[in-house]
Amino acid sequence: PNDPGKGFEYIYLTEESYKKLGSNVVEASLVTEGGEKRYVINAIIGKGLPSTADGIGVENLQGSGLIAGETSRAYRETFTLSYITGRSVGIGAYLNRLGQRNIQMVSSPM
Repeated sequence: PNDPGKGFEYIYLTEESYKKLGSNVVEASLVTEGGEKRYVINAIIGKGLPSTADGIGVENLQGSGLIAGETSRAYRETFTLSYITGRSVGIGAYLNRLGQRNIQMVSSPM
């Protein structure tokens, strides 16, 4: 626990946090360590939260896949350029890497 660079055994919620979220939001397994109840996170579901009222992410992944496909086709057909103005992580960083050229602000890591 003192050196996060060595990795983690698991990510967990306290009993209080798990009760606030509930089983519709997160799938977890109960373990007891040092007398503390911990809910080890197996999956994040996200149902029932206001932020997921329009979908829980599958729609986002489908959209990201479509954009990646279009970017890949554009790479073969024409010159592609990404202008990176903010931090780029995950699918955004992947899409930037698919292109032929990137213009990246110094304050915007990828």
